[in-house]
Amino acid sequence: MSGLSVAIRRKAFSGAGVLGEIVFTLAPGERAALIGPSGVGKSTLLSLIAGFGGEFDGRVGRPPGRVAMVFQTPRLLPWRTLAENVALPPGSGGMDRARALLAEMGLADAADLHPERVSLGMQRRAALARALAVEPSLLILDEPLVSLDPEGAAAMRRLLVAVLDRTGATALISTHDRREALALADRVLELGGRPARLTGDRPSPLDRKARRDPEAVEAAHRRLFAEGG
Repeated sequence: MSGLSVAIRRKAFSGAGVLGEIVFTLAPGERAALIGPSGVGKSTLLSLIAGFGGEFDGRVGRPPGRVAMVFQTPRLLPWRTLAENVALPPGSGGMDRARALLAEMGLADAADLHPERVSLGMQRRAALARALAVEPSLLILDEPLVSLDPEGAAAMRRLLVAVLDRTGATALISTHDRREALALADRVLELGGRPARLTGDRPSPLDRKARRDPEAVEAAHRRLFAEGG
C-alpha cells in the first residue's frame, strides 16, 4: 500500500511563482501538519495535492482510493440540511450513513437543520462528516480549527484525533499554529519564502498518546520552536 508523494518544482499564477521546490512523502496512515504564515501558499499546495489546483510543474502521487478535502470555509450547500450535505458526494452511502456520521460528530440533533441554523464549529464538523462519508484513503484539512474559540478548537482537535485513529487515513493538515501541529501530527512540515518552499521537515517528538496532554504539547513547543530549535 502506498502513501502520498509530492514533488513540485513550480506553481505560478499569472506568471508569478507561488510555490517553489516542495518534495516530501507520507507513509500510509501517517499524519503531517503543514505550517507557515498566512498567505505563504498552504492552501494552494493542498489544492494541488487534492487534484484540483490546476497546472503545475511537478507531480503528485496519491494513495489508492478516494481523496477528500475539508476547506477553511465549510462550503455546505445552504439549501440542504446537514444530513443532505453529508449524503451528497457520490459513494457517500446515503442518508442513513450521513446520520450515523453526524452522530459521531456530536450532531445527531442537528442533522435536519440547514447550515445557517448552526454554529461555525458545527458546520466544520458537518464538513468533516461529508469528507469521511466517502471513506478516503487521503484526508486533507485546510486550517480546520481557524476562527474557532478555544473551547471549540479543543473539541474539534479531539474529534480529529479520534477520527484519524479510527479510520487510519493518511492525513495532511494545514495550520498557522505550531502547537496545533504538534498536537495533531506525526511530522511537521514548514513552508516559507516567496515562492514558498519546504523550509523544515521534522518528526514530532511526541507519540500519539502524549499529544493528548496539553502540558506535553506546550513543553514540546518550547523545546522545538520557542527556543529556536
